[in-house]
Amino acid sequence: MVVNLAMSSKKKIVITGSEGLIGSRLKEYFGSKYDVLGLDIKLGHDLQDSSFVDKFFKENSGIHGIIVCHAYNHIPKEGSAKIEPIDFPLEEISKFLDINVVSVFDVCRAFIKYNDSGKIINISSLYGTLSPRHTIYNNFTKHLGYSLSKASVVMMSKYLATYYADNFEINTVVLGGVYETSFEDIFTENYKNNVPIKRFMEIGEVPPVFDFLLDENTSYMTGTELVIDGGWTAW
Repeated sequence: MVVNLAMSSKKKIVITGSEGLIGSRLKEYFGSKYDVLGLDIKLGHDLQDSSFVDKFFKENSGIHGIIVCHAYNHIPKEGSAKIEPIDFPLEEISKFLDINVVSVFDVCRAFIKYNDSGKIINISSLYGTLSPRHTIYNNFTKHLGYSLSKASVVMMSKYLATYYADNFEINTVVLGGVYETSFEDIFTENYKNNVPIKRFMEIGEVPPVFDFLLDENTSYMTGTELVIDGGWTAW
């Protein structure tokens, strides 16, 4: 019973996409500091099901903050053909928007609906603030739907942050490329050459950004973007 009481004294945070590259690292990092509630399709959680989202937050109120990591990203696959932006099916745009914007908004509004206050941290991308540098890829064009959706996340966060500023702090983290061993060598080298620091972001460098935004003392920051990109956007 004493153990349970100690666990319940921790503040609760929610991490969506908790089983992905970034989400899993955040879950591990914050496990000793917060009571972490993970949401992920791999755990059987469908964040495109609005009734599930509403039910979850109704049953788990009193949450300190939420980190929204779940997203759809179009990545190059070996042997896949390059598709021009004017040629891809329009339905592909809808998939990006449904997951990266509509689902993210639904999670944010449910959090706001069932909590009196709190912190929301959404994740955008370099490609939501600048056009992709397509030349760094080999026979691949980054999908327009990804850029559209990630740009929308920035504006959605600003909208919600200003509207609910009395009780909620809502910001967006813009991350540069986080290194994965599956990357092709040519892409790895091209990416590094476009970053002043000359390297990818390491996964261990990600959590401190969110730790700062979740901190109670970070109380005058809302409606803005925290860009962690090794200097990519400075050029």
